[in-house]
Amino acid sequence: MAILYRNQSDIVEAGTKEESQKCFHLFNCDMTCKLDSVEMLLKDIEEKLSFKISVKKHYFNRSQMSEMCDSIKSELQMDFAFFVVHAQESRLSINEENAGIGYAKIYKALLEKTGEFNVDEIL
Repeated sequence: MAILYRNQSDIVEAGTKEESQKCFHLFNCDMTCKLDSVEMLLKDIEEKLSFKISVKKHYFNRSQMSEMCDSIKSELQMDFAFFVVHAQESRLSINEENAGIGYAKIYKALLEKTGEFNVDEIL
């Protein structure tokens, strides 16, 4: 899973900031994982955060990857993005120089959208 987020100060204990809402976009290609479990995890930790969580789930096929990348770049407003992949994928080519194979397109679109964001990769 790749988690892209603005900065560490976005994740703080409740009560230290004015309560607001953050938009979390969850992405999965080819229905390899159910995003409901990620949404439940986010809802479980929401009370410990200084903001409310809004979740939007996006499932797409490989044939829709270019369209999803265009949507990410031009339409979606996001504070956080989770790109969830199946743990038993034989090769996760999400962060290679020759991005054009595997999940690299969607990963690069998320990086472009998030700009100067931090990236945590959990494999």
